[in-house]
Amino acid sequence: MLAIDLIQLCICFILGVLGDVGTEIKTVRGIEGRTITLNTGLTGLQNDSILWTYGTVKAETTIATLNVGRNRPEYNERLNLDAHSGSLTIKSLTTSDYGIYELRVIREQVWKQTFNLTIYAPVSAPYIRHKTQSLSLASPLKQDSCSVVCTVKNGRDVTLSWYRGEERINQTSNPDTNKTLFLPLEVKVDNDIYSCVANNPVSDQTIKLSIEEHCQPHSGKLYVPFKNLPHLSAVFLPSK
Repeated sequence: MLAIDLIQLCICFILGVLGDVGTEIKTVRGIEGRTITLNTGLTGLQNDSILWTYGTVKAETTIATLNVGRNRPEYNERLNLDAHSGSLTIKSLTTSDYGIYELRVIREQVWKQTFNLTIYAPVSAPYIRHKTQSLSLASPLKQDSCSVVCTVKNGRDVTLSWYRGEERINQTSNPDTNKTLFLPLEVKVDNDIYSCVANNPVSDQTIKLSIEEHCQPHSGKLYVPFKNLPHLSAVFLPSK
């Protein structure tokens, strides 16, 4: 490990003497458990010294090299460095792989490219349930509409939306990923197609609303609780 640290120190000295060319920062997104390649756009590299560094805030740790020094052994299994392009492939992504990845190709000058990698988990599938409502005798039953709620497990940059056809009519999100997302909707029983969509920047999941399934609680009967009907424990009103 001491030898690797000395090599890294020498590399830093060389880079400081030669200077950097190129300051582009490219934002890339990966999916947890999958593979991503940080493409450099270069071709035909031959005998060039290639150096990849990484850090959550600043790229300071050497993780992959070619023709200069040695790789840190803890990074060998999941990384693949393409000798012809300098592109770096990362396998089996985890959420801890997010951060700054920096490439340096050492020639007469140092060509540099920086990647800002964000890792997302695939979004969970949403589900729809009927929203139970207490009915009072003063309020007539609305048989041309029903109330439903779409729910999904929250995550990083997850948005939950209701669509009527292609039109988004409502949406919600919450930066607190420990909070489940809920999105209610009053549905008019008509020929429109309603769907609930959960998405983040790398994936999406959709469930369509079924009037027969989601708007017919208690096998087609509407349940009125005891507290709304004096002298009765409960009553079932047949739906038409």
